[in-house]
Amino acid sequence: MGCGCGSKHRAYSSNGRPARVLHQVVLNGGKGRVAFQSHDKGTAQAVARSYPGSIVREDGAATPAASTTPGTGKTPASSPDKGATA
Repeated sequence: MGCGCGSKHRAYSSNGRPARVLHQVVLNGGKGRVAFQSHDKGTAQAVARSYPGSIVREDGAATPAASTTPGTGKTPASSPDKGATA
């Protein structure tokens, strides 16, 4: 009988199969509620297209804070103020 030493570091469910990843569709760019979840990433991505501004993430994954304005590469605080005079 072989040694089971190498397999003790892998995550397994109770039936001996590798654990499945749960993908969540999160509204409002990852700041809103979970609208849908599935083990199939393709299905989650298809559902996310129905919700503008939603993202797909793995269950339990922390969503990084949005540090830049999409498309500009600038932080919101670095944009010039329209009422300011120089």
